Amino acid sequence: MDDADIVELQARNVTYYSPGDEEAFFEWLDRIECVEGGSGSGDTLYISVDRAEVDEECLRELLALFRRYGVDLKQLRIFDSEEFAAWFRNPDAFWHAEVFG
Repeated sequence: MDDADIVELQARNVTYYSPGDEEAFFEWLDRIECVEGGSGSGDTLYISVDRAEVDEECLRELLALFRRYGVDLKQLRIFDSEEFAAWFRNPDAFWHAEVFG
């Protein structure tokens, strides 16, 4: 893995409604194959993603996780490519306005 392949996403001010909810967030994040790790500072969690490992499943999981926990979806535009265009750019998808708007 080359450091140039690492994308750093930010989850700011995430609200957890219980300790179990916070645990669920991090367990979900840990199960996403392209996520290399994360570290926190203040109210921000920095999420390292290996761009070379991003596939459709990974991107869909990031979309779902970020939407569920109110993380800014616009930053996922960095993964917009022809490979995902058929579904990622779908204007009827729940994420479209939040990612591309």
